Amino acid sequence: MTRYLKRSHLRFDVYATLRHYCGFSRNDDDFVDRLSRYYSVLIFSVFVVIVSSVQFVGKPISCFTPASFTDAHITYADFICWISDTYYLSIDAEIPDPEDLEARQGTNAIRFYQYVPFILLLQAFGFFLPGFLWRSGSFRLGICLQKHIDQLDMSRRSLTEPPIYRRQLIRNVALRLDQYFRMRRRSSIPKLTFLYLLIKIFFIVNILIQLTCLHYLMNFDFTFDSLFQRLIIYSTTIRHTSLQFPTNVLCDFIVRFLGKNKHRHTVQCVLPINVFNEKIFLFAYLWLIFLFICAIYNLLFQWIIFILFHRRVRDTRGRRLRHISSKHYCDDIFQENELVHRIDYQPITKNFSQRYLRCDGIVIMRLFDMNIDLVTMNDLMNDLWELYKVNPL
Repeated sequence: MTRYLKRSHLRFDVYATLRHYCGFSRNDDDFVDRLSRYYSVLIFSVFVVIVSSVQFVGKPISCFTPASFTDAHITYADFICWISDTYYLSIDAEIPDPEDLEARQGTNAIRFYQYVPFILLLQAFGFFLPGFLWRSGSFRLGICLQKHIDQLDMSRRSLTEPPIYRRQLIRNVALRLDQYFRMRRRSSIPKLTFLYLLIKIFFIVNILIQLTCLHYLMNFDFTFDSLFQRLIIYSTTIRHTSLQFPTNVLCDFIVRFLGKNKHRHTVQCVLPINVFNEKIFLFAYLWLIFLFICAIYNLLFQWIIFILFHRRVRDTRGRRLRHISSKHYCDDIFQENELVHRIDYQPITKNFSQRYLRCDGIVIMRLFDMNIDLVTMNDLMNDLWELYKVNPL
Protein backbone atom coordinates (compact mmCIF):
# COMPACT_ATOMS: atom_id res chain seq x y z
CA MET A 1 0.00 0.00 0.00
CA THR A 2 2.86 2.36 0.77
CA ARG A 3 4.37 1.81 -2.65
CA TYR A 4 1.08 2.62 -4.35
CA LEU A 5 0.63 5.83 -2.38
CA LYS A 6 4.12 6.95 -3.39
CA ARG A 7 3.38 6.24 -7.04
CA SER A 8 0.08 8.17 -6.85
CA HIS A 9 1.81 11.10 -5.18
CA LEU A 10 4.42 11.32 -7.92
CA ARG A 11 1.89 11.09 -10.73
CA PHE A 12 1.88 14.13 -12.98
CA ASP A 13 -1.15 16.36 -12.29
CA VAL A 14 -1.55 17.31 -15.96
CA TYR A 15 -2.26 13.67 -16.78
CA ALA A 16 -5.10 13.56 -14.25
CA THR A 17 -6.54 16.81 -15.61
CA LEU A 18 -6.47 15.61 -19.21
CA ARG A 19 -7.87 12.26 -18.15
CA HIS A 20 -10.81 13.95 -16.45
CA TYR A 21 -11.72 16.48 -19.14
CA CYS A 22 -10.78 14.51 -22.28
CA GLY A 23 -12.34 11.27 -21.09
CA PHE A 24 -9.55 9.02 -22.34
CA SER A 25 -8.92 5.88 -20.29
CA ARG A 26 -12.24 6.39 -18.51
CA ASN A 27 -14.78 3.58 -18.28
CA ASP A 28 -17.77 5.05 -16.45
CA ASP A 29 -20.12 4.17 -19.33
CA ASP A 30 -20.78 1.21 -21.60
CA PHE A 31 -18.89 0.07 -24.69
CA VAL A 32 -21.28 1.69 -27.19
CA ASP A 33 -20.70 5.05 -25.51
CA ARG A 34 -16.95 4.52 -25.77
CA LEU A 35 -17.33 3.83 -29.50
CA SER A 36 -18.55 7.39 -29.85
CA ARG A 37 -16.78 9.46 -27.22
CA TYR A 38 -13.40 7.64 -27.37
CA TYR A 39 -12.85 5.65 -30.57
CA SER A 40 -14.64 8.13 -32.84
CA VAL A 41 -12.71 11.06 -31.37
CA LEU A 42 -9.48 9.10 -31.84
CA ILE A 43 -10.32 8.18 -35.46
CA PHE A 44 -11.28 11.70 -36.49
CA SER A 45 -8.24 13.13 -34.71
CA VAL A 46 -6.00 10.81 -36.74
CA PHE A 47 -7.77 12.01 -39.90
CA VAL A 48 -7.13 15.62 -38.87
CA VAL A 49 -3.43 14.90 -38.47
CA ILE A 50 -3.23 13.14 -41.87
CA VAL A 51 -5.04 15.86 -43.82
CA SER A 52 -3.26 18.70 -42.00
CA SER A 53 0.16 17.17 -42.66
CA VAL A 54 -0.61 17.01 -46.38
CA GLN A 55 -2.00 20.56 -46.48
CA PHE A 56 0.55 22.37 -44.35
CA VAL A 57 3.65 20.25 -44.84
CA GLY A 58 3.20 18.65 -48.26
CA LYS A 59 1.94 20.11 -51.51
CA PRO A 60 -1.85 19.78 -51.70
CA ILE A 61 -2.18 21.32 -55.18
CA SER A 62 -0.07 21.50 -58.31
CA CYS A 63 -1.06 23.57 -61.33
CA PHE A 64 -0.07 23.13 -65.00
CA THR A 65 1.05 26.61 -66.03
CA PRO A 66 2.18 28.05 -69.38
CA ALA A 67 5.83 27.78 -70.34
CA SER A 68 6.24 31.54 -70.02
CA PHE A 69 5.65 31.37 -66.26
CA THR A 70 8.66 31.76 -64.04
CA ASP A 71 9.11 29.94 -60.76
CA ALA A 72 7.56 32.89 -58.94
CA HIS A 73 4.55 32.75 -61.28
CA ILE A 74 4.16 29.02 -60.68
CA THR A 75 4.31 29.44 -56.91
CA TYR A 76 1.80 32.26 -57.08
CA ALA A 77 -0.55 30.19 -59.25
CA ASP A 78 -0.41 27.26 -56.84
CA PHE A 79 -1.17 29.42 -53.81
CA ILE A 80 -3.90 31.51 -55.42
CA CYS A 81 -5.64 28.42 -56.75
CA TRP A 82 -5.44 26.73 -53.38
CA ILE A 83 -7.09 29.56 -51.46
CA SER A 84 -9.55 30.40 -54.25
CA ASP A 85 -12.56 28.46 -55.49
CA THR A 86 -11.74 25.95 -58.17
CA TYR A 87 -14.30 24.25 -60.36
CA TYR A 88 -14.64 20.96 -62.14
CA LEU A 89 -15.42 20.40 -65.82
CA SER A 90 -15.43 17.10 -67.60
CA ILE A 91 -12.35 16.35 -69.66
CA ASP A 92 -14.53 16.21 -72.78
CA ALA A 93 -16.36 19.49 -72.10
CA GLU A 94 -15.32 22.78 -73.62
CA ILE A 95 -14.19 25.58 -71.35
CA PRO A 96 -16.71 28.46 -71.54
CA ASP A 97 -15.74 32.06 -72.19
CA PRO A 98 -14.00 33.89 -69.32
CA GLU A 99 -16.90 36.38 -69.04
CA ASP A 100 -19.44 33.60 -68.46
CA LEU A 101 -18.62 32.86 -64.81
CA GLU A 102 -21.91 31.10 -64.20
CA ALA A 103 -21.25 28.60 -66.98
CA ARG A 104 -17.66 28.16 -65.86
CA GLN A 105 -18.24 27.55 -62.21
CA GLY A 106 -21.92 27.39 -61.31
CA THR A 107 -22.74 24.29 -59.28
CA ASN A 108 -19.36 22.69 -60.05
CA ALA A 109 -17.39 25.03 -57.80
CA ILE A 110 -15.33 23.30 -55.11
CA ARG A 111 -15.25 25.40 -51.95
CA PHE A 112 -14.68 23.17 -48.95
CA TYR A 113 -11.48 21.14 -49.40
CA GLN A 114 -9.37 23.85 -47.77
CA TYR A 115 -11.46 23.44 -44.61
CA VAL A 116 -11.44 19.64 -44.37
CA PRO A 117 -9.25 19.59 -41.21
CA PHE A 118 -11.70 21.93 -39.47
CA ILE A 119 -14.69 19.85 -40.61
CA LEU A 120 -13.08 16.71 -39.18
CA LEU A 121 -12.15 18.56 -36.01
CA LEU A 122 -15.77 19.69 -35.63
CA GLN A 123 -16.91 16.08 -36.05
CA ALA A 124 -14.50 14.95 -33.35
CA PHE A 125 -15.80 17.67 -31.03
CA GLY A 126 -19.37 16.52 -31.68
CA PHE A 127 -18.47 13.09 -30.29
CA PHE A 128 -16.44 14.52 -27.42
CA LEU A 129 -19.11 16.89 -26.07
CA PRO A 130 -21.74 14.35 -24.85
CA GLY A 131 -19.11 12.39 -22.92
CA PHE A 132 -17.91 15.60 -21.28
CA LEU A 133 -21.49 16.49 -20.32
CA TRP A 134 -21.96 13.03 -18.78
CA ARG A 135 -18.84 13.36 -16.62
CA SER A 136 -19.70 16.89 -15.52
CA GLY A 137 -23.39 16.15 -14.97
CA SER A 138 -22.87 12.99 -12.92
CA PHE A 139 -20.31 14.82 -10.76
CA ARG A 140 -22.80 17.63 -10.11
CA LEU A 141 -25.43 15.07 -9.12
CA GLY A 142 -23.17 13.96 -6.29
CA ILE A 143 -21.46 10.83 -7.61
CA CYS A 144 -18.16 10.38 -9.42
CA LEU A 145 -18.44 6.96 -11.01
CA GLN A 146 -14.91 6.91 -12.34
CA LYS A 147 -13.32 7.38 -8.91
CA HIS A 148 -15.32 4.48 -7.55
CA ILE A 149 -14.42 2.29 -10.53
CA ASP A 150 -10.75 3.21 -10.13
CA GLN A 151 -10.86 2.24 -6.48
CA LEU A 152 -12.58 -1.06 -7.26
CA ASP A 153 -10.07 -1.76 -10.00
CA MET A 154 -7.26 -0.92 -7.57
CA SER A 155 -8.58 -3.59 -5.21
CA ARG A 156 -8.49 -6.11 -8.03
CA ARG A 157 -4.89 -5.26 -8.91
CA SER A 158 -3.62 -5.21 -5.31
CA LEU A 159 -2.37 -8.78 -5.39
CA THR A 160 0.71 -8.11 -3.29
CA GLU A 161 -1.20 -6.24 -0.59
CA PRO A 162 -2.93 -7.91 2.38
CA PRO A 163 -6.50 -9.14 1.75
CA ILE A 164 -7.81 -6.73 4.37
CA TYR A 165 -6.52 -3.82 2.28
CA ARG A 166 -8.46 -5.03 -0.76
CA ARG A 167 -11.63 -5.49 1.29
CA GLN A 168 -11.24 -2.03 2.79
CA LEU A 169 -11.10 -0.44 -0.66
CA ILE A 170 -14.35 -2.13 -1.63
CA ARG A 171 -15.85 -1.24 1.73
CA ASN A 172 -15.02 2.44 1.20
CA VAL A 173 -16.85 2.44 -2.12
CA ALA A 174 -19.84 0.71 -0.52
CA LEU A 175 -19.93 3.32 2.25
CA ARG A 176 -19.93 6.20 -0.24
CA LEU A 177 -22.64 4.55 -2.32
CA ASP A 178 -24.70 3.85 0.79
CA GLN A 179 -24.50 7.50 1.72
CA TYR A 180 -25.51 8.53 -1.79
CA PHE A 181 -28.47 6.12 -1.94
CA ARG A 182 -29.84 7.27 1.42
CA MET A 183 -29.47 10.99 0.69
CA ARG A 184 -31.11 10.55 -2.71
CA ARG A 185 -34.37 9.42 -1.09
CA ARG A 186 -35.39 13.07 -0.82
CA SER A 187 -35.86 13.21 -4.59
CA SER A 188 -38.41 11.03 -6.36
CA ILE A 189 -36.95 11.76 -9.83
CA PRO A 190 -34.14 9.47 -11.07
CA LYS A 191 -31.98 12.35 -12.25
CA LEU A 192 -28.89 10.24 -12.97
CA THR A 193 -30.90 7.82 -15.11
CA PHE A 194 -32.50 10.65 -17.07
CA LEU A 195 -29.09 12.26 -17.56
CA TYR A 196 -27.54 9.03 -18.84
CA LEU A 197 -30.40 8.39 -21.28
CA LEU A 198 -30.25 12.03 -22.40
CA ILE A 199 -26.54 11.68 -23.11
CA LYS A 200 -27.26 8.62 -25.26
CA ILE A 201 -29.89 10.64 -27.15
CA PHE A 202 -27.28 13.38 -27.66
CA PHE A 203 -24.95 10.80 -29.21
CA ILE A 204 -27.71 9.68 -31.60
CA VAL A 205 -28.65 13.26 -32.53
CA ASN A 206 -24.99 14.06 -33.18
CA ILE A 207 -24.68 11.02 -35.44
CA LEU A 208 -27.84 11.95 -37.35
CA ILE A 209 -26.68 15.55 -37.86
CA GLN A 210 -23.30 14.41 -39.16
CA LEU A 211 -24.88 11.78 -41.40
CA THR A 212 -27.28 14.33 -42.87
CA CYS A 213 -24.53 16.88 -43.49
CA LEU A 214 -22.23 14.33 -45.11
CA HIS A 215 -25.07 12.93 -47.21
CA TYR A 216 -25.94 16.30 -48.73
CA LEU A 217 -22.32 17.41 -48.91
CA MET A 218 -20.92 14.24 -50.51
CA ASN A 219 -24.04 12.94 -52.25
CA PHE A 220 -22.78 9.35 -52.09
CA ASP A 221 -24.33 6.76 -54.37
CA PHE A 222 -24.16 3.49 -52.42
CA THR A 223 -24.02 0.91 -55.16
CA PHE A 224 -21.43 -1.83 -55.40
CA ASP A 225 -19.75 -0.27 -58.44
CA SER A 226 -19.67 3.16 -56.81
CA LEU A 227 -18.16 1.83 -53.59
CA PHE A 228 -15.59 -0.18 -55.53
CA GLN A 229 -14.54 2.86 -57.55
CA ARG A 230 -14.34 5.12 -54.52
CA LEU A 231 -12.44 2.77 -52.24
CA ILE A 232 -9.73 1.84 -54.76
CA ILE A 233 -7.14 4.47 -55.69
CA TYR A 234 -6.50 4.41 -59.40
CA SER A 235 -3.32 5.76 -60.96
CA THR A 236 -4.95 7.24 -64.08
CA THR A 237 -5.74 10.92 -64.21
CA ILE A 238 -8.99 10.68 -66.14
CA ARG A 239 -10.85 8.17 -64.00
CA HIS A 240 -11.85 10.58 -61.21
CA THR A 241 -15.25 12.03 -62.16
CA SER A 242 -16.44 12.77 -58.64
CA LEU A 243 -18.07 16.17 -58.34
CA GLN A 244 -17.35 16.27 -54.62
CA PHE A 245 -13.67 15.27 -54.67
CA PRO A 246 -12.25 15.88 -58.14
CA THR A 247 -8.55 15.51 -58.67
CA ASN A 248 -8.43 17.57 -61.90
CA VAL A 249 -9.89 21.05 -61.58
CA LEU A 250 -9.70 24.41 -63.32
CA CYS A 251 -8.69 27.66 -61.71
CA ASP A 252 -9.18 31.27 -62.89
CA PHE A 253 -7.04 34.10 -61.59
CA ILE A 254 -5.94 37.58 -62.66
CA VAL A 255 -2.40 38.93 -62.68
CA ARG A 256 -2.17 42.73 -62.45
CA PHE A 257 0.61 44.77 -64.03
CA LEU A 258 1.43 48.46 -64.01
CA GLY A 259 -1.36 50.73 -65.10
CA LYS A 260 -4.68 49.08 -65.91
CA ASN A 261 -3.20 45.99 -67.47
CA LYS A 262 -4.83 42.80 -66.22
CA HIS A 263 -4.11 39.35 -67.55
CA ARG A 264 -6.65 36.59 -66.91
CA HIS A 265 -5.33 33.06 -66.75
CA THR A 266 -7.06 29.69 -66.63
CA VAL A 267 -4.88 26.82 -65.51
CA GLN A 268 -5.50 23.16 -64.88
CA CYS A 269 -4.63 21.92 -61.39
CA VAL A 270 -4.26 18.58 -59.70
CA LEU A 271 -5.60 18.04 -56.17
CA PRO A 272 -3.95 14.85 -54.90
CA ILE A 273 -5.29 15.58 -51.41
CA ASN A 274 -8.81 14.88 -52.65
CA VAL A 275 -7.89 11.22 -53.09
CA PHE A 276 -7.37 11.04 -49.31
CA ASN A 277 -10.36 13.27 -48.58
CA GLU A 278 -12.74 11.03 -50.48
CA LYS A 279 -11.58 7.87 -48.72
CA ILE A 280 -11.69 9.59 -45.33
CA PHE A 281 -15.23 10.87 -45.74
CA LEU A 282 -16.43 7.59 -47.22
CA PHE A 283 -15.08 5.75 -44.18
CA ALA A 284 -16.61 8.40 -41.91
CA TYR A 285 -20.00 7.91 -43.58
CA LEU A 286 -19.91 4.13 -43.14
CA TRP A 287 -18.62 4.51 -39.57
CA LEU A 288 -21.49 6.85 -38.72
CA ILE A 289 -24.03 4.35 -40.07
CA PHE A 290 -22.45 1.64 -37.92
CA LEU A 291 -22.51 3.90 -34.85
CA PHE A 292 -26.15 4.83 -35.46
CA ILE A 293 -27.23 1.18 -35.58
CA CYS A 294 -25.27 0.35 -32.42
CA ALA A 295 -26.55 3.44 -30.56
CA ILE A 296 -30.21 2.79 -31.40
CA TYR A 297 -29.97 -0.88 -30.37
CA ASN A 298 -28.12 0.02 -27.19
CA LEU A 299 -30.57 2.73 -26.17
CA LEU A 300 -33.78 0.83 -26.89
CA PHE A 301 -32.99 -2.78 -26.05
CA GLN A 302 -30.13 -2.61 -23.56
CA TRP A 303 -31.26 0.35 -21.47
CA ILE A 304 -34.85 1.56 -21.96
CA ILE A 305 -36.39 -1.91 -21.94
CA PHE A 306 -34.06 -2.87 -19.09
CA ILE A 307 -35.14 0.14 -17.01
CA LEU A 308 -38.85 -0.24 -17.78
CA PHE A 309 -39.09 -3.93 -16.94
CA HIS A 310 -36.39 -4.02 -14.22
CA ARG A 311 -35.02 -7.38 -15.29
CA ARG A 312 -31.87 -7.15 -13.25
CA VAL A 313 -33.80 -6.02 -10.16
CA ARG A 314 -35.53 -9.37 -9.98
CA ASP A 315 -32.23 -11.09 -10.67
CA THR A 316 -30.65 -9.24 -7.75
CA ARG A 317 -33.37 -10.30 -5.35
CA GLY A 318 -33.21 -13.88 -6.57
CA ARG A 319 -29.44 -13.99 -6.21
CA ARG A 320 -29.63 -12.66 -2.65
CA LEU A 321 -32.34 -15.19 -1.76
CA ARG A 322 -30.33 -18.07 -3.20
CA HIS A 323 -27.31 -16.92 -1.22
CA ILE A 324 -29.31 -16.73 2.01
CA SER A 325 -31.10 -20.05 1.50
CA SER A 326 -27.87 -21.84 0.62
CA LYS A 327 -26.32 -20.79 3.95
CA HIS A 328 -29.22 -22.31 5.85
CA TYR A 329 -29.25 -25.36 3.65
CA CYS A 330 -25.67 -26.17 4.57
CA ASP A 331 -26.62 -26.48 8.22
CA ASP A 332 -28.81 -29.55 8.89
CA ILE A 333 -30.32 -27.90 11.95
CA PHE A 334 -31.79 -25.05 9.91
CA GLN A 335 -32.63 -27.04 6.81
CA GLU A 336 -36.27 -27.44 7.82
CA ASN A 337 -36.55 -23.67 8.33
CA GLU A 338 -35.22 -22.76 4.90
CA LEU A 339 -38.63 -21.83 3.51
CA VAL A 340 -39.35 -19.63 6.52
CA HIS A 341 -36.12 -17.67 6.06
CA ARG A 342 -36.84 -17.23 2.37
CA ILE A 343 -40.24 -15.80 3.14
CA ASP A 344 -38.86 -13.53 5.86
CA TYR A 345 -36.20 -12.08 3.53
CA GLN A 346 -38.44 -11.43 0.52
CA PRO A 347 -39.81 -8.05 1.72
CA ILE A 348 -36.39 -6.72 2.70
CA THR A 349 -34.82 -7.79 -0.60
CA LYS A 350 -37.70 -6.19 -2.47
CA ASN A 351 -37.17 -2.94 -0.57
CA PHE A 352 -33.43 -3.21 -1.20
CA SER A 353 -34.08 -2.92 -4.92
CA GLN A 354 -37.08 -0.61 -5.00
CA ARG A 355 -36.47 1.76 -2.07
CA TYR A 356 -32.72 1.64 -1.51
CA LEU A 357 -31.10 1.21 -4.93
CA ARG A 358 -34.07 2.50 -6.92
CA CYS A 359 -33.65 3.35 -10.59
CA ASP A 360 -30.43 5.35 -10.26
CA GLY A 361 -28.83 2.69 -8.13
CA ILE A 362 -29.72 -0.05 -10.59
CA VAL A 363 -28.12 1.96 -13.41
CA ILE A 364 -25.00 2.56 -11.31
CA MET A 365 -24.73 -1.12 -10.41
CA ARG A 366 -25.11 -2.11 -14.05
CA LEU A 367 -22.38 0.31 -15.15
CA PHE A 368 -20.14 -1.13 -12.44
CA ASP A 369 -20.97 -4.65 -13.58
CA MET A 370 -19.95 -3.75 -17.14
CA ASN A 371 -16.58 -2.36 -16.13
CA ILE A 372 -15.29 -4.43 -13.18
CA ASP A 373 -14.76 -8.12 -12.62
CA LEU A 374 -17.38 -10.47 -11.18
CA VAL A 375 -15.60 -11.15 -7.86
CA THR A 376 -15.23 -7.47 -7.03
CA MET A 377 -18.83 -6.83 -8.04
CA ASN A 378 -20.10 -9.59 -5.75
CA ASP A 379 -18.05 -8.23 -2.85
CA LEU A 380 -19.46 -4.76 -3.45
CA MET A 381 -23.03 -6.06 -3.51
CA ASN A 382 -22.42 -8.02 -0.31
CA ASP A 383 -21.11 -4.91 1.44
CA LEU A 384 -24.08 -2.84 0.24
CA TRP A 385 -26.42 -5.57 1.46
CA GLU A 386 -24.82 -5.64 4.90
CA LEU A 387 -25.00 -1.85 5.15
CA TYR A 388 -28.63 -1.90 4.14
CA LYS A 389 -29.58 -4.56 6.69
CA VAL A 390 -28.23 -2.35 9.50
CA ASN A 391 -30.85 0.31 8.67
CA PRO A 392 -33.37 -1.02 6.12
CA LEU A 393 -35.75 1.36 4.36
